[in-house]
Amino acid sequence: MIYRIIFILACWLIILPAVSLGLELEKETFSSKNFAGVRIGAWTNAGDEAIPEESEFSSEFSNSSVFAEFFYSHRIATPLAVEISLGIYSRGDVEYYSTSDVFVGAVNIYPIFVSAKLYPLYSFKNLPFYLYAQPGFGLVYASQSIIDYDDYYYYYYGYTAADSETKFTYSLGAGVEMPVATQIGLTMNFRYIPVKFGNPLAEIEDYSGWTLTVGAGYIF
Repeated sequence: MIYRIIFILACWLIILPAVSLGLELEKETFSSKNFAGVRIGAWTNAGDEAIPEESEFSSEFSNSSVFAEFFYSHRIATPLAVEISLGIYSRGDVEYYSTSDVFVGAVNIYPIFVSAKLYPLYSFKNLPFYLYAQPGFGLVYASQSIIDYDDYYYYYYGYTAADSETKFTYSLGAGVEMPVATQIGLTMNFRYIPVKFGNPLAEIEDYSGWTLTVGAGYIF
């Protein structure tokens, strides 16, 4: 899966120059308009990597996952916009063994952020793209949902051992936006999100990581 994401990112970088040459853009309007869309890419782990060997949990956690988010960027001024984003990714599958049962499930993460987008090169009118820095603040909600499972009869009982954690934290990022038509734009975004919960989920507390995404949106 990670190789597919890398391939998509490479294709996106190749397509950008061709698009910029093939379309007559109205770049001046982008710096005064709002921008909303979807970004998809990869989340990469920068926190705890594995459940302790003595734990009753076992996992198929990987160090990377598909990451997707919706974003809405509201233009405040030419060099400044405020963005609201809602993302989702899965940390992986989890199994928990008790004295009589097996519980299976997953840990899903939902980052919700408000961030500032600062455009340092806004005065360069002839650039076909807009670079920005993106500090932000928000919360990360994590949900552990585990179902009782009989591994002999392959039967799900439906009992859910649910748990969740919420962490207020900051994010640091940067990106690039490029209008390719009057109302259509492309974007690439990189962000680091430190997340260390007060209590562990699947016996892991540190879910910090960084994301690399590409996307498209509507300019209005």
